[in-house]
Amino acid sequence: MVDQALLEQVMRLDESVRRELRDAIDHSLDDGYVSPEIAAIIDQRIAEADANPNDFVTLDEDEREVRARRRIA
Repeated sequence: MVDQALLEQVMRLDESVRRELRDAIDHSLDDGYVSPEIAAIIDQRIAEADANPNDFVTLDEDEREVRARRRIA
């Protein structure tokens, strides 16, 4: 469990400092390594999602589209 006092301290940091801290923590972990290229793609997609929060497809819509594609193929 995360120490709440520590978490509160972290949350008071600037966003850029929190990102730097996150990167330092990520680098300290040897599991789940993500290459810089993949990390850049993930960051780009997160930025796109944050910029367009209402641009999404529901799970039902996605499933319908997948089923329709399967019938065509």
